[in-house]
Amino acid sequence: MNKQLLRGWMILVAGVVLSAPALYAQDVAAPPPDQPNANEIVIPEGTEFKLQLHTSINSKTSKSGDRVLTTLLDPVSVEDEDVLPKGVRIDGHLGEVKEAQRRGRGGYLTIVFDTVEMPNGDKLAIQGSLTEVFSATNGGSDNVGPEGDLKGGGANHKEQAAMIIAPAALGAAGGLTTGIVGAAAGIAIATLVPRGKQAALASGSLIGMRLDRDVTVPLPASALK
Repeated sequence: MNKQLLRGWMILVAGVVLSAPALYAQDVAAPPPDQPNANEIVIPEGTEFKLQLHTSINSKTSKSGDRVLTTLLDPVSVEDEDVLPKGVRIDGHLGEVKEAQRRGRGGYLTIVFDTVEMPNGDKLAIQGSLTEVFSATNGGSDNVGPEGDLKGGGANHKEQAAMIIAPAALGAAGGLTTGIVGAAAGIAIATLVPRGKQAALASGSLIGMRLDRDVTVPLPASALK
């Protein structure tokens, strides 16, 4: 190897060695990723919200994607600090919606809470689901399943008895030879098969929501003083 080439390699190696401490210092000085801002706080997954519903929903008339509007009834606190005041908007949309069916099968629907509107007007994305119904106005549904779906009831005892009688009536009609009588029995059987109840909540109902993932919100002005 000639002397000029060797000298070039030595200069290159020396440059790498000398720059290594500076690069290391930059790595040490760099802040860790996702470091929380001092003016923000995290509301953790699992936090419970109590809401008042301002939209009427019904598994017969509502559609998937319909907007659902609510307001927060009680402040949400983190580390003894109220980070969401009473009255802020918590909105969402309907997920799956299924109308009540015959044979006593009730309807059901799901609510996906997706937005919180801060007091300054900023909107933050959230993910929350229905947990319970505290008060259902106008006799709405109060049965909430483990997946957060609102369910309509099935047939009552009298309707269930009618469902049992209907097959017996069908067997009796099968032994008849008169077409008119058989047709009439078929109509009677159809009226005896009840439809399940719709899943429904009227505007004004009080409901519970669970936060399904952490959300970072700005600290209120009172906490920054």
